[in-house]
Amino acid sequence: MKKNIVAVLLVIALSTAAAFAATNPANSSFDVTTNVGGINKMKITTAAFPANGNPSAFDSAAAFTGPLVVSASGAQTFSAYLSTMSNNRVGYKVTMSATAMSSTVSSATAYINYTVGVNNKSLTTAGATAVTPVEVITVSSLTGLASQSHQISLSVDATSFDAAVEGSYSGTVTFTYTAN
Repeated sequence: MKKNIVAVLLVIALSTAAAFAATNPANSSFDVTTNVGGINKMKITTAAFPANGNPSAFDSAAAFTGPLVVSASGAQTFSAYLSTMSNNRVGYKVTMSATAMSSTVSSATAYINYTVGVNNKSLTTAGATAVTPVEVITVSSLTGLASQSHQISLSVDATSFDAAVEGSYSGTVTFTYTAN
């Protein structure tokens, strides 16, 4: 008889535990969450940045440090790349603008024009006249972290260089990164 009572109590205990386990779904799952921050980077590098790079490698990539010193007209020899890295889901764009090299002495300004190019797009300066910026990179959407590099080219106009008056000339090429 003692064995029967123990067996009955054991069956009751097991069925009670099973009933409580099945009726409490709050203990059967949990959520996992994170927040991925935006990565929107751009820099002018001395070498092409690899497409599978990571943000810390991008940050430590050697930057091109100007100025680009021009001593003759025509195509200039230098190593500079427009490099970008982004994880922006809706993409980004980069525009390029430039000002002619100018020199001002006694309120008289002289100009030397040049053509700058990136990613098969180019822009030619026009003395004191502002030129319309050119979109050189357009990315409409991304599904993950992506990077790209495009070599920068520059050619100095022979006519304005050869006819220039003496002085120190400088111009600026500007790249503007805009997240969509």
